[in-house]
Amino acid sequence: MKTDIRKHVYWLIVCVVIIAFSAIMGYAIKRDFGKVEVQSVRLMDDSGEVIAGNLFRPKAATPQNKMPGVLNMSGYQNDKNTTNSFSIELARRGFVVLAVDFLGHGDSSGNVQLIRFMFGKPDDPYSLGMNTAYQYLKNLPFVDTTNLGLMGHSMGGVAAQKVAAMNPDHRAINPYATLLIGIPGLKNYLHTIARYEEFNIFREMQPRTEGLINDPKFVGRFGLTAPIKWDTTYGDFSQGTARRMAYIQMEHHFTPLTKKAVAEAVDWMRLSLKGGQKDVHWIEPTSQIFKWKEFFGLIAFVVTMLSLIPLTNILLAANFFGPVAQPMPNRYVPSKGTWWSFATINALIGLILFLPLTTLVFPVDKVIAILPFMKLQIGNGTTLWFLANAIVCAILFFIWYRTSARKAGVTMYDMGVSFDKEKTKFDWGILGKTLLVGGILFAWMYVLEGISQWALGEEFRVYMAFMRQFSSPLRFGLFWIYLIPALAFFLINGGILLFGQLRQKEYGTPAKTQFMWWLKILYASLMGLFLIWAFQYLPMYFGNPSGYGLEAVGLPQYAGMWPLILQVYIPVFAFLLFLLTWFFRRTGRIYLGALMISSLWIWWLAAGSVIGP
Repeated sequence: MKTDIRKHVYWLIVCVVIIAFSAIMGYAIKRDFGKVEVQSVRLMDDSGEVIAGNLFRPKAATPQNKMPGVLNMSGYQNDKNTTNSFSIELARRGFVVLAVDFLGHGDSSGNVQLIRFMFGKPDDPYSLGMNTAYQYLKNLPFVDTTNLGLMGHSMGGVAAQKVAAMNPDHRAINPYATLLIGIPGLKNYLHTIARYEEFNIFREMQPRTEGLINDPKFVGRFGLTAPIKWDTTYGDFSQGTARRMAYIQMEHHFTPLTKKAVAEAVDWMRLSLKGGQKDVHWIEPTSQIFKWKEFFGLIAFVVTMLSLIPLTNILLAANFFGPVAQPMPNRYVPSKGTWWSFATINALIGLILFLPLTTLVFPVDKVIAILPFMKLQIGNGTTLWFLANAIVCAILFFIWYRTSARKAGVTMYDMGVSFDKEKTKFDWGILGKTLLVGGILFAWMYVLEGISQWALGEEFRVYMAFMRQFSSPLRFGLFWIYLIPALAFFLINGGILLFGQLRQKEYGTPAKTQFMWWLKILYASLMGLFLIWAFQYLPMYFGNPSGYGLEAVGLPQYAGMWPLILQVYIPVFAFLLFLLTWFFRRTGRIYLGALMISSLWIWWLAAGSVIGP
């Protein structure tokens, strides 16, 4: 074995060891190092659809030693694992916790009728399967049916209130970062509010004066009569009339990851479901371990993608795959002024198109109405943006290539497209091998994650659903449907533009070149999206959280969901652009990088994203 191949094999082994260690640590933390049993469950809803969940049972919970039960629900576009923070911390303190996927989410089947669920009548029994989950929880032989609680984030908070209203036997409820419906009779109600709340319908309970909620309409909805002071408990737990508004210094999306939100929840369940007792299972609320679970999930996720680098090097060292690594074009580099002009134009196009196109799918998905096979609601918004960007970029490129580029002697070879320096020529043999390399790389990640998920129940993720198995043939089929527009985007915008029109000079070393190219590509690709995020969030963080950004300039329809999603998209895109840059520099062509990055992105969307009606 050649020395350089040994080096790549060594690094691949190191990656696998790190991934395995991270998955094992995540497994152990989730189970409180052997004190909690976590079991996957599948329930049949009245609608005939399957509801998937994780059941956290403290091993001390038995039919002879029943423990309180809590139904834990995540929000829209999330799944049962995004609220692991609450499940882990409650279970290790002596609560049986059932964390479930809504219908149309994660591993559950079915779809989401979002308008009906969020804004329908309070007495509408449509609960996206959550009432079925509640009935399952309270019929478990080791659950104390006299002490049942419900909690949920965002859309899950709405579900918590609706299911609680359907089941008067509940003893506690904790909706957080969500809408206060105002259903009477809910028992021992903790409502947790994010200070930096993106959704204006959830922001109505923000304090108006001196830290008090004094609007009689909202106070009455909460079952009180006098102004409400933050972080103050009212009422009587034994009577079910306890009320508390907890104020969290966080924005909507990441509220489940805050120490205070978790501490408030676990202590509220103790006060409501354990009579306030600090039994042998009790741990102080601020003593939390869930963030270590998120940390190891992040390591497994990142290192799995980084493992593509040594694996690609190993494959390309083989004689069969060697032709995939072509010489990198070096004849054309635009002037400094031209580069920055093109890069800025691309960033502005992304900025201008993002909100108008993505907003077409939330909360009413107009794409599904026209193309019913396009079932991923958030995926539809992203796809519209991908396609529009690709079309605009292709038109501008065609105009430039037919005029300025031809005069300068630039060919499609210089754009990383052609395999001939003068003529536009495709080598179908090399392209076929490129496709095969991409398939091997994708299979490597999918199988690696699959082993972890099968053996340990651990996905490669941090908070949001990223690397996970396709839970149904439908989701696997959606992967192929959505891959086509994503591949077009990464071939045109992430290929011809970034490495052709915006070809950069070489720096002193390969490592420095990789880093400098990546930084400048971040500007060309993400600056527009970053400006949207900054316009929406910086006034919120440093100004008045009651009205800011897009709302302040009369564009409330663009506030909320999609700026929030940018909080995830921007850092993930940034990392993928690093890999995209590496793949181009390693192969000299745009194809392998576009194939891998589009496959990764659509894998994450299709495997766990919300399925619409």
